[in-house]
Amino acid sequence: MKYYLALPVLLLLFLQSCQEDNVPIGWIEFYWDQTGCADPWNTNSNTSNAETENAIEDYLKVEGVKRAKVLSITGDGVVQGCYACFCTTGKRFNVAVPKDQKSKMLDLGFKESS
Repeated sequence: MKYYLALPVLLLLFLQSCQEDNVPIGWIEFYWDQTGCADPWNTNSNTSNAETENAIEDYLKVEGVKRAKVLSITGDGVVQGCYACFCTTGKRFNVAVPKDQKSKMLDLGFKESS
C-alpha cells in the first residue's frame, strides 16, 4: 500500500523541481525596465532594492493586481546612457502574478517574460 502513495509523492516532487526560478505553478512572470525617475511607483535609480520591491508590490496592489510578488532585481535591462527621466538604467524588475492578472499587468506596461 505504501508504494501506491510513493508514486504520487515522487511525481509531485518531480513536477515542483521542473518549475522555473521561484514562479509558482499557474503564475506568469513579467518584467519592467527601470527608468531614471519615470516609474509609476515613484522610486528612482538611487532608491534601495528593498524599498523598490515594496513600492512595486504596493503599486500593483493599488492598481488591482492581486498577489503580485517581485522575484528579483537584475541588471539584464537596457542601459540607454542618458539622464532624462524616461531613460532606462539597466535594472530589470521581475514580477510574478497569477495567470488571471495578465491583462492588468500588460495594461500597466509590464512585459511578459519569455
